Amino acid sequence: MKRLLGSAFLLFLFATPSFAQDSKPETLNVFIDCDRRSCDFDYIRREIPYVNYVRDRVGSDVHVLITQRGTGSGGREYEMQFMGQEDLSVMVDTLTYSAGVTETNTERREGMTETLARGLVRFLMTTTIGDRIIVSVPVYEESEAPEMVQVINDPWNFWVFNVSLSGEMDGESNQKGYEVQGRMSADRVTEDWKIGLSGRFRYNENEYDLSSGKFTTTNESAWVYGQVVKSLNAHWSAGLTTYSNTSSRNNTKFATSLSPTVEYAVFPYSQSSTRDFRFRYELNFRRYEYDEITVYNETTQVLVQNQLSVTANFRQPWGNARTRISIESFVTDFEQSMFDLYNISMGSELSVRVAKGLSFNVGGEVKWVKDQIWLPLETSEDEEVLVGSKALPTDIEFELQFGFSYRFGSIYNNVVNPRFNMFDY
Repeated sequence: MKRLLGSAFLLFLFATPSFAQDSKPETLNVFIDCDRRSCDFDYIRREIPYVNYVRDRVGSDVHVLITQRGTGSGGREYEMQFMGQEDLSVMVDTLTYSAGVTETNTERREGMTETLARGLVRFLMTTTIGDRIIVSVPVYEESEAPEMVQVINDPWNFWVFNVSLSGEMDGESNQKGYEVQGRMSADRVTEDWKIGLSGRFRYNENEYDLSSGKFTTTNESAWVYGQVVKSLNAHWSAGLTTYSNTSSRNNTKFATSLSPTVEYAVFPYSQSSTRDFRFRYELNFRRYEYDEITVYNETTQVLVQNQLSVTANFRQPWGNARTRISIESFVTDFEQSMFDLYNISMGSELSVRVAKGLSFNVGGEVKWVKDQIWLPLETSEDEEVLVGSKALPTDIEFELQFGFSYRFGSIYNNVVNPRFNMFDY
């Protein structure tokens, strides 16, 4: 693994006899609580083979909770909380590792694993392994010491750009279709300001050979989103957002909005990777142009919309919990009640470790819809509804998922065996 100058690294001399006291355990039982998409567990077990890896925090000596969040350059910051269990419960540490947007997966996993190894040192000192740790810190001669750069010379001035274009074709004897979509984004993030511009377009066409003849359907959509956000302090931020879109499914030729926004974070923004509880209010000024005349006999509308949302996201040793509540209401004119046209949505996800090896997962969303102002006056054809190119009126939308998972057997998970592993496409 690549070693960075100036950082401590460890050499474990397992051939050296140990003179540790018999009361010390031989090594640690470590539970790594990390999304498999973020952590390469096989690599970690190979690079740090001197601890036992267990499948549950119950019975572990150290619980390592790894969370992440995006950085302004498009990279990721990984926060590692090292929490001692049982006799080591008084020992708690936190380390962070920042992966740049240009780092490869190999560089990222090397950096994360080295940070993990450094965080375990303090806990390893309570075991016989700790008696065999050699710490080496390179010392620079004064003439060799790197200069401390106080100001970053960034030719891009913190701007990050991303462009993608993709296409897809599929077919059968009686059906064929193709799709083209593209995305773009430009972002600049500093401690004081957050500026972003993103857009996406999608065109989908399908042709079916039915008993009644050929049926062709198209679905076009595009949107552009922009925002400017000013950090006021550790809890408050304010900004301005703009949104424009077109959607054949939603009978929208063109819609645009301008929205002053304010947000309050109950916990400081610096803690958002493990606990995040926010209130956001937007006052949206919107203008709509429709493909077809709507159920309100409109082809063009200018509206005002209030939007209040509350979001909570917690990742703790007991599991994960996410909740979002949003209330939106239109005002068609200032004499009409704001509750004539509204929608309310509530969504939650919860994953709880109930007992050793047992987890309970539940999630769902429900939305009360009273603001489908874009619905066309004329009834959509059945074929258009069935293939998803036109939407039907509705008062409510909902979904629910739940389940249990239980694992039992050996608590140890040290062996790496990659045989018969297949690539995921």
